[in-house]
Amino acid sequence: MDLAAQKRSLTIIWITIFIDLMGVTLIIPYINDFVEELGGDEQMVGLLLASYATMQLIFAPVWGRISDRIGRRPVIIIGLATSAVAFTIFGMASQLWLLFASRSLAGFANANISTAQAYVADITPPAERAGRMGLVGAAFSLGFIIGFPIGGILSTAYGNRAPALFAAALSLINCLAAVFILPESYPKEARQAHLKATSANVLEAFRSTMQNLARFWRRKELSRVLTTFLLFSVAFSIIHVTFVEYSRDILHMTPQDRGFVFMFIGVVGAITQATVIKRLVRAVGEDRVIELGLVALAVGLASIPFLRTNALLYIGAFFIALGNSLVTPAVTAVISMRSADHEQGTAMGVTQSLGSLGRIIGPPYGGITYAQINFYFPFLSAAGIALGALAIYARRQKKQGQ
Repeated sequence: MDLAAQKRSLTIIWITIFIDLMGVTLIIPYINDFVEELGGDEQMVGLLLASYATMQLIFAPVWGRISDRIGRRPVIIIGLATSAVAFTIFGMASQLWLLFASRSLAGFANANISTAQAYVADITPPAERAGRMGLVGAAFSLGFIIGFPIGGILSTAYGNRAPALFAAALSLINCLAAVFILPESYPKEARQAHLKATSANVLEAFRSTMQNLARFWRRKELSRVLTTFLLFSVAFSIIHVTFVEYSRDILHMTPQDRGFVFMFIGVVGAITQATVIKRLVRAVGEDRVIELGLVALAVGLASIPFLRTNALLYIGAFFIALGNSLVTPAVTAVISMRSADHEQGTAMGVTQSLGSLGRIIGPPYGGITYAQINFYFPFLSAAGIALGALAIYARRQKKQGQ
């Protein structure tokens, strides 16, 4: 593949990842309003968000195997086309079950992010791979940051159906570009070898993922950090339901206002990861960074129900963003360092699986406790979960020091 073709291909892949991440964030600022419009409540919102994470957990390893067998290009095209259909269903939905069908389909489609990353690796020489993966990381960050305000602005200005239809149009345009421009990156010979060596069976791929997770969890040097990250993921993901509901019920914020708060969380996180975390790790080490992040997350979560103005809400959002941006990369680094060179891919897959499990548990828990108890409980209990994760991780450190 010549340099010009590489640049065109990388542009399509970059947009694909951007759309995938934006598809996650776009609906958050107004999802509670839309579900209520169709007769549901925050409990339904929690289950709706969990349906997306469940499909990602199940199908992420499947898409990876399929791309090894038939190539990256068809998997990327199928994912983009399916995303366009999923967003269209979401934007046109008149009943709750259609929202669930849409988000499940979107989770199925967006599980192909790893295939897009593999495409970049296929066409990039090893010496340039770090730089191009940095561009992929920028697509993740930008999709996360921009999706929230776009969803909030479009929802406030044009109604709850507009953001999803906008995302459907972007997915369709990029799908057509992939059909006509994107070449295959994975050699035919390698695909034929994988046809004999691997299976694309859904149950087999999912079982393999769970077996890897159990195998890593049984290892002494990893069990506590994996438990810590799962609890952290549960605590952090609770805000996707309860934060929105609290801002609606108590602060009467519009979707646009909420979108900017979530964008603020993304910006603080990006700045922290770009400028702070490397220096902090050098100064105190990954273990202390994880502990500081869990404390920050607990402070942010516990403060939210006591912040009764839009401006004050940004204080809680700052600590939540700080906690997430410290814990996630530090935990990933620790898991990587405690895994052998030949199992780095499996280790990162295990980390992603734990994040998905957290997003399956957290939103339903937040929605149910908000509805059935009160608006204080999910925030304070999530802070308690973060502190529980801190206690588990600090205990591990103490034992190591003895």
